Order: sequence, then C-alpha cells, then structure tokens
Amino acid sequence: MRGYRRLTGSLALSQLREPVGFFFTLIFAPALVVVLGLIFGNEPNPDFGGVGYITKTLPAFASLVLAITGVMVMPQQQLQLRETGALTRLRVTPLKPSTWIAADLTVNFVLGMLGMVLALAVGVIGFGVDLPQRIGSVLAASALGLVAFLALGYLLAAVYPSVGASVGIGNVLMILLMMTSGAFVPLAVLPEGVQRVIAFSPIHHFVELTSGLWNGGTWGEHLDAVLVLVGMTVVCGALGVWLFRWAPKR
Repeated sequence: MRGYRRLTGSLALSQLREPVGFFFTLIFAPALVVVLGLIFGNEPNPDFGGVGYITKTLPAFASLVLAITGVMVMPQQQLQLRETGALTRLRVTPLKPSTWIAADLTVNFVLGMLGMVLALAVGVIGFGVDLPQRIGSVLAASALGLVAFLALGYLLAAVYPSVGASVGIGNVLMILLMMTSGAFVPLAVLPEGVQRVIAFSPIHHFVELTSGLWNGGTWGEHLDAVLVLVGMTVVCGALGVWLFRWAPKR
C-alpha cells in the first residue's frame, strides 16, 4: 500500500507537468464547452426540446472527452514510459504490474473526473445550465464510463507496437468516437443503417447513459448501456493486465 501511495503521488505530479496529458485531462472538456457555448449560445431552442444547446449536449461532450482520455492519452503515456525505459527500470524493483496499473488508473481517474466537473461548472456558471436533481447519478455514470475506457486504454497500450502507432490509430479512433457518440449529430437525423451500426459503439452507450440520467432518466431505463460499460471494464481490464509489458517488443 505504501508503494501504491508513493507511486500515485509521483505519477500525479508527472502528469500535471506533461502538457498534452494535462490539456486533455483537465482543460479540453471545459474549453470545448466554452467554445461551443460562444458559437451556439444556450438560448432555448425548440429543436432541443425547448432547452439551449449547451444544456442539451453538456453531459454528452463531457463523456466524449472522458472516452478520448482513455483511447488516446492513456496509451500514449504508457508507450512513452515503455519506450524511454522508465517501465524497464521499474521491472527490477519489487513493484507488481497490478500496483503500477492501480496507481496509474487512480491518477487518470481523478484527473479525468476533475476535468468533467470543471466542464459542468463552466456550463452552469458561464451559460446558465441548471444541474439535474440526480447529479450524483450522472457523476456515477461518468465514473463508470471513464473506468471502462481507461481499461480499454490499457489494452490498447499493451498491443500497440510504438508511440507512433498509438498516435496514428488513436486519431482514427477519436474520429470514430466523435462520429458514433451522438454528441454532435442527433441520431434521429441519421439513416437507419447508420443508427444500427452506432448501436454497437461503446461511446454511444456511454453518452446515452449520462445524457439519459442528466435528463431525468433512471438506471433501469439504461440497463443495456450499464451492462456494456461493465462488460467492457471487466474484459478490457483483464486483458490489459494479462498483456501488460514492461519493455518494448523486440
């Protein structure tokens, strides 16, 4: 436990000093809300059920950023540490892979959730968004989705051959996440075939869960999304730990 605490503190300081990780975990979500709010405003709109654009999309955009943290930031951080030899040096210590993963997940989870809270605060303070009565459920759903995508990030970090591959593939995955999330384009305006494909996207389920709870829904109404995220956490987490590598592939 002592090693976990010390490692968690060191990783937190390291990530806060790293510009890319700091931007995507803490700045990107609130900055996105500011930019979209300035462009579209938050005046009541009949196309959004009588509420403003930011009120309608705030939880969806925040969820999307959490997912991007898992599929882009997490793998790149791990591969950089692996390729620079930092993980190789840790291998000669008594540190277990599970301890390293637990500490790293803790840091990314706390910073990711902090970025989510900052994004919601920008919406509330800057654009007059009213918080839902079940804000605790929304945050719990966000935490579940973040853990699921961080587990996916560890799996991707284990199978990517290099940092360059993680950047290239990560950018493609980010585009796919944005297109299939439903955060930018309402699913109702998309062709039925596209809607059926999007139904298999994990980010779609993440956004549906947080947005549904934000709009007054219940966990029972989004049980499919919960099961997808829990299953994703278990499967990707187990594979990520099993395939974890201290050193680059030769």
